Amino acid sequence: MGVRHIATFVPWQALESDISHALPRFLLAAAERKLEVSLIVSPEVGVHYPNSGMPRDLLSKKEDLAQDFRSTPVACGLPPNRFNLPSLFCPDFNKRYYSFLARIDGLLGELGRQQPAIVEGVTIVLSGSYWKYNRSPLDSARSAFAGQAGDYSGAATIAFRQRAERYFEHREFQDPHPAAAASWRARGMDEINRRWFYQHSEDVFRNRSYHLVRRRASFLKVREIELFTPEADPGYAYSHFLQTLAGGNGDLNRLSGLVDEASTRTTTGAEMPAAPFVHWCSFGGFHSLSDPEKQFLILKSLLLMGARGGGVLLDESEWFAFSQAFRARAEGIARLLSKRELLLRTRALYLAGHAWSSADVLWDELHRQAGQNARVATSIDLVARDTDAKMVVVDPSIIITREMMQKLTQWLSRGGLLVLPRSPYFTESARSELEALIAHSRRLEVDLGVPYQLHVVGSGKLVLYDVQEKNVAAAAESRQSWKTFIAGMLSVADIETPCRLSDSRMRVIALDRATEGRIGLFVLNETTRQVSGDVIFSRPVEVSDFAHAFSAARAPRVAGSAPMVSSRFSLESAPCGVLSLAVEQVAPSKQFPHVTAPEPFKPAAELPVGST
Repeated sequence: MGVRHIATFVPWQALESDISHALPRFLLAAAERKLEVSLIVSPEVGVHYPNSGMPRDLLSKKEDLAQDFRSTPVACGLPPNRFNLPSLFCPDFNKRYYSFLARIDGLLGELGRQQPAIVEGVTIVLSGSYWKYNRSPLDSARSAFAGQAGDYSGAATIAFRQRAERYFEHREFQDPHPAAAASWRARGMDEINRRWFYQHSEDVFRNRSYHLVRRRASFLKVREIELFTPEADPGYAYSHFLQTLAGGNGDLNRLSGLVDEASTRTTTGAEMPAAPFVHWCSFGGFHSLSDPEKQFLILKSLLLMGARGGGVLLDESEWFAFSQAFRARAEGIARLLSKRELLLRTRALYLAGHAWSSADVLWDELHRQAGQNARVATSIDLVARDTDAKMVVVDPSIIITREMMQKLTQWLSRGGLLVLPRSPYFTESARSELEALIAHSRRLEVDLGVPYQLHVVGSGKLVLYDVQEKNVAAAAESRQSWKTFIAGMLSVADIETPCRLSDSRMRVIALDRATEGRIGLFVLNETTRQVSGDVIFSRPVEVSDFAHAFSAARAPRVAGSAPMVSSRFSLESAPCGVLSLAVEQVAPSKQFPHVTAPEPFKPAAELPVGST
């Protein structure tokens, strides 16, 4: 069939002075070839252009540049040149950027009226831009997304102070007396307040961008995405720099960890949640990896992002350099994901103040135990609408207002588990809502290292846990108490992982079939060595070849590829391998009472050992 759809960045620097000629010519050439086009118009890193397409004059003044928590400019080190990111709070940046969007909107609107065939297959794509990269490389180098994220430039600080003054003038923060508002905007609250401020500013940026491209070209499709380029992450840039000095290649483990964390962040656009995408450059650290390593990262990104409505953005030269067998396998999985036949369901939500700042130790443990079925959310409206999650955990540093408490109560009424901190960050009216909620509930006091109360509220359960200093200090010394606490919460919420692995070097991604009880199980070997291990289920299951089980036309089974039934399977995975299996619950009449020493399982249609 060939290529039918292309996605391209619109380099601001290149088109700002020649937008009326260059863009129409490109769209005309695409229309003549019957190609659908996605135009990414938001400023992004990893664009094949000097300064990633950013106009040079917007980067010339030090005061107009973004600064991290350590007051250091935030740099992008991807080729063709290193440059410092602009502050998205800078008045000059905002004036020029929004004018640029208005010009694109006007041009596409005019083309739609005069030459509608040219823009018939065009989709405008808006992303989250630079917000996620405003972090210190020293802090981020410790672990993925570690440290306090946000812009600490002069322009951002002025905007923060002004916004905090207006926000805490609301009547709710003046209860029980007007002087109470001062305690909310005190300097000691800056770290907490900056988190909601950065999230609010990013949401405003997205909303304004969306409405600007809908004024004259409202007939075009607009898609809002969250585009993450792991090679541009400050923590990876620091790690890659050190590895380059030592004569090494790209850091596979670091890139893999960044994909893990990025896939758990849920951001919202103007109309709906932003679809998550990973962008792999053809000139960053990804380019220096071996083919098996690249294929591993592409498949992992595709599974984690595609199962949530997103995908992978990849340079065409990289894609066509891979073998036909790998491309066919990736395209087959992508088709299932695009049709929403395989889903990565959210079982636990973690409500945080800012998507890109490091979360509390609670999130680390929740992510470790629940895996990719846990996600970070920053929108209370998204949480209130969620129907898949069985548990919502609220970050201990989030400010809880009356409206937020009411929406959490609304979610709780559907029968889930709500885990709330006993923190000082409830407004008086929010605290009154909480007290009214638990006034007549049944209560159980528990202390397993972290003291908490368990309340039965209608069909739901509410946990109030302590966040006193002694617990935070204990968590810094040992995670055991928090590990036990989270394990207990997952048990109360009836959330369990589909299986466990005997070797910690292997990971599993389980995707649900939308219309059946079958799941697609992908076992990932994140090392550059062959690994053998066992996949262990809590009860007997039927395991079969993924390609056959999920194919559109169920061809007859190949001889010797009949499903295997057991609760434990031995696997061998190639270096950077991704084994794909179909797993189905077994009816009691089909369960085997005992299966001894199963042979290493290899699906009939699986790729040979040594490839992904």
